[in-house]
Amino acid sequence: MSISGEFAYGCPAIDLNVSKTKIKLLVDSGFNGQMMLPQKVIDKLNLEQIGFSDFTLVNGEQKRTNIYKAEIDFFNKTINVDVLSTNADFSLAGMELCQEA
Repeated sequence: MSISGEFAYGCPAIDLNVSKTKIKLLVDSGFNGQMMLPQKVIDKLNLEQIGFSDFTLVNGEQKRTNIYKAEIDFFNKTINVDVLSTNADFSLAGMELCQEA
């Protein structure tokens, strides 16, 4: 199985099924986590919150966000991933997710 991709907003992007819903994620080599989704998408998917995390933005600003669990279809297998929430209007796939490939 392959994962389809394209460029969105000038960045590489992939489509993944997240909790049985197709979501476009920008591939972000500067994001060390697995996945980041807008809070409104997390709410729509009804993901279970499992904790919170502190992280640092590229400009050095410290942030705190919630962590959720999601199930995704990834290269012919279903895996559980940690999802960070964001108030942004885009979704990210990070380098930790790429290690699952």
